[in-house]
Amino acid sequence: MKLIEYAKQKVLELAARAFVLSIGLCYASIAIVNLIFKRLRYGKDFLVVKERSLPPLCLQDTAYGRHAFLRLKDLKIHYVENGDRSKPLMLFVHGFPEFWFSWRHQLKHFSSTHWVVAMDMRGYGDSEKPTSISEYKAEYLVKDVCELIKALGRNKCTLVAHDWGGVVAWSVAAHFPEMVEKLIILNSPHPIAFHKKIKSSITQFLKSWYVFMFQIPYVPEMLFHTEDLACFERMFGGADNKMNVTEEDLEGYKYTFSRKGAWSPPINYYRCVLSGKDVLAPVTLPTITVPTLMIWGENDVALDKELPELTREYVTNMEVKYIANGNHFVQQDKPDEVNQAIEDFIG
Repeated sequence: MKLIEYAKQKVLELAARAFVLSIGLCYASIAIVNLIFKRLRYGKDFLVVKERSLPPLCLQDTAYGRHAFLRLKDLKIHYVENGDRSKPLMLFVHGFPEFWFSWRHQLKHFSSTHWVVAMDMRGYGDSEKPTSISEYKAEYLVKDVCELIKALGRNKCTLVAHDWGGVVAWSVAAHFPEMVEKLIILNSPHPIAFHKKIKSSITQFLKSWYVFMFQIPYVPEMLFHTEDLACFERMFGGADNKMNVTEEDLEGYKYTFSRKGAWSPPINYYRCVLSGKDVLAPVTLPTITVPTLMIWGENDVALDKELPELTREYVTNMEVKYIANGNHFVQQDKPDEVNQAIEDFIG
């Protein structure tokens, strides 16, 4: 009987994986056709990324903090710190496709009241980049955050996270509540709420098209490289190009993601979560009991506005602050409103 159940499980896993890959192939095919048309129209130069040998001044600005490294059990993590080390720790965890620099406005603002630390997650920026997809499992990402807090000499922190960083932070707060004094999540729904939403809403399913396309090798990396990493203008510039991101800020992102091997590790976060047993694995987390603030940019094009309210079911003590006209990258798009919301929450 055990053999039969095992065989059934394997068949289900293969079927689920085939379904995910078939959707990914559809989106990848559209992307490839688009690449071919651009190649014919603009020539091969549209695939060229300009060489950037030196980081722009914004990445060296001491107003944001000091660069440092810590060796954890399995890899070396890069981070930027600011403020007095004797003050309470506020740890920032970025999303996709970002790095410590996405918290520049918060690093400056909260350095007067906290010891602020913004990490590069594994695979990003100047942190080490494991090559295997399996090395981006959620358990490893959670372990990185917990080990970093301890390596910084603290037992707990105010944990602030966005996007993929939020996915990790939800799990840290759920499994290790003693390490999180307060939890602040930006545009990142609780994993169970998102899992239910994407299964029940065709709108959210379609908004998440990139998750499936990322399962295909090479194509996503190629797309991000086109037109000298113009993806960052599209992501951060917004439809009206009025987001609070300067040309030099964009160069900071382009410098970081123009380096060899910079794209596959971040994309592997998505590949790992939909590979093997994870395709069928139910999302389970203990109820989150730490005081929580969810900040939500209302103009998020990738995530449904209903998700913060759906998240309340899994958190016993949560406030929600909506940021009008804020987009997915709300801490950069509306830094003053975000900083004020955090201040009001932490007192």
